[in-house]
Amino acid sequence: MWQSATLEEVQDALAQGLKKLHPAHLAQFEAIRVPPRRVFVVSDPGEFVYVVAENQGKVLYYSDVEDGWGLGFLNSGGGISERGCNQFELTHLMYQAFGGPNEQSA
Repeated sequence: MWQSATLEEVQDALAQGLKKLHPAHLAQFEAIRVPPRRVFVVSDPGEFVYVVAENQGKVLYYSDVEDGWGLGFLNSGGGISERGCNQFELTHLMYQAFGGPNEQSA
């Protein structure tokens, strides 16, 4: 039977993802990092994701259902409206959030 990821499992996945980041992306991530916290997914009652960073109104989260990372917005209730159905690596999301590692972010 499937079980939701534990905080420790998410922290391990994050640690592994951070090892793969370009140093510039790692510095950018560290600037937006927040303590991991579970938030609910409105479209899937009983499902949670773990938010690990916040930037310009967006949250970067880990979904154990998709075993990957996503970007989204928190709704007024403090959850995300729906979980993305992608299995992004953390490196991919850093490019989405900040562009190439040598580009200046706005």
